Amino acid sequence: MQIIESFLCGKENNKKTCEDGIYIGEHLVAVIDGVTAKGHRLWDGHKSGYYAKELLMNYLKQKDVEKQSPLELLNNLDNVLCEAVLVCETPLDQEEYLRASVIIYNDYYKEIWNYGDCQCSINDMIYTHSKKIDEVNAKLRAGYLEEVLEKGATIEELLINDCGRSMIQENLLKQFAYENKKSEYGYPILNGMGIEPDMVQIYKVKEGDEVILASDGYPQLGKNLEECESKLEKLIKEDPLCFRQHQSTKGIKKGNVSFDDRAFCRIVVSDQ
Repeated sequence: MQIIESFLCGKENNKKTCEDGIYIGEHLVAVIDGVTAKGHRLWDGHKSGYYAKELLMNYLKQKDVEKQSPLELLNNLDNVLCEAVLVCETPLDQEEYLRASVIIYNDYYKEIWNYGDCQCSINDMIYTHSKKIDEVNAKLRAGYLEEVLEKGATIEELLINDCGRSMIQENLLKQFAYENKKSEYGYPILNGMGIEPDMVQIYKVKEGDEVILASDGYPQLGKNLEECESKLEKLIKEDPLCFRQHQSTKGIKKGNVSFDDRAFCRIVVSDQ
């Protein structure tokens, strides 16, 4: 495989808090998106999303990891998160668990493996893997923001205090019930409590194919990094709260450079 370009940037423009990660090995590339913490526990001084990302990145550095089957590797990644929780001195509430999405290109198998809401493209065909439950909550947030704007609030005020996000906070906690469940609102996520094999998505690729792996910090993939960044820049300028053009469960906090961390890697499949 040939790495054409890669890029990583935290929403706070700070590597020490970025919950996204890119692992590039000899035969394997992975984009990892640690889930934004819903609880308050710190793990070695870091929020849960960052810590989950670091644990998974470290596991992928093991020898011959690329020879594992998709189910074997994803189960092992999930077990890494499980083991971290099990050694805690006191039981954790569910919102404190370590969580992450992951998308992997395995050059050994010539396959892309996805578990979670990271995204990819193969020769410009985009696969977003968005969650239906997020779409529901994003619409609720957007409706509430429109209501408070009609009552006199300003975009600038809402960037400082996103009352729409506060309004759906309870829903964000309740959606844990849908993790790894095969239902209308169910969705895959590594959370240390076991994966659902039927939710693993696998895409075959062949020599010469161009592949992009990315986190959902990009609202829309383009053909290359420049296009992705341009689309994101346009959104930030025109819809910083992310409730009209791109409805999301969160917008850009005042002082941040984007609404979410973002990771991007473009690869050409080859036999070398």
